[in-house]
Amino acid sequence: MYNSSPAPHRQHVSAPSETKCETPPFPVPHPDYYFEDGNLTILVENTLFKLFRSTFTRHSAVFKDLFSLPTSQSGTPVEGCDDDNPLQFSGISATDFERLLWVLYPPSYEAPKAQTVDEWRSTLSLATRWEFTDVRALAIRSLQSLDMSPIERILLAQEFDIPGRWALSAYVALCERPEPLSLGEAALLGLETSVRIAQLREQLRARGHRSAGMGGYHSLTRSAAARQAGSLTASGKGPVGSHPGPTAAGERARWGIAKSFLAPGELPPPARAGSNGPRKAGAKMPSTSIPGTSRLVAQAFGIELGR
Repeated sequence: MYNSSPAPHRQHVSAPSETKCETPPFPVPHPDYYFEDGNLTILVENTLFKLFRSTFTRHSAVFKDLFSLPTSQSGTPVEGCDDDNPLQFSGISATDFERLLWVLYPPSYEAPKAQTVDEWRSTLSLATRWEFTDVRALAIRSLQSLDMSPIERILLAQEFDIPGRWALSAYVALCERPEPLSLGEAALLGLETSVRIAQLREQLRARGHRSAGMGGYHSLTRSAAARQAGSLTASGKGPVGSHPGPTAAGERARWGIAKSFLAPGELPPPARAGSNGPRKAGAKMPSTSIPGTSRLVAQAFGIELGR
């Protein structure tokens, strides 16, 4: 008999898709930083590093304190003694840890392997966290020579507490450029920094004040300031001998711009020309001795140029 009922619906079952396992199911030794004669095994993510304990205790105050702690006497294996009992680091990536090792165990002595901002930032982050003082200083010097936007430079200085003139040129650039901060830039910098930059921009433009011939986004140095002062004296715009000229009035006007940003008594007003003797060798250069916008920015943000 012919069955007129419809055939039962067959559910289509797709074949299971092959998923790629990005990380192996068990820890694997790093191809470059697993030394057979090492005495410290570290596990980061799923990568084993076999290194030398003395390298870490010599350069890091954190690891020196860590390994000076008394070990258990109950026969429990010490963390880091072998692959089965590694010292485990969480919250960091194996890539960042490898970039730190580029400095501690350089593949070549000709030039650092790290070349980009991202690579040196990884090194700076871990060097700061674990108090590798020399490595941190190296990372900051290397980042200084790389091309970064003013926003990037300021954010690095804020995140890693980089003092002194490191970010000064970036602040000056934002104060002197034609366009104001965008909403995205202001969100990155935060309210306080954005307001200070906006106030400086407004007052500098109202007074027609510019960096005294030193440009906007530059790395200010003591030698540059000295050259600038010399050029003003040679051109007759600066004080010659004990003649005050217009410099004292100009200093008072420029001091008034930054004065509103500072707590009373935080910094003394700039001294008049000829009132002080020669600066002692090795003494810090106060921000009041830097001409132009750079001096005002340093005062507004509390940057100590001698550091």
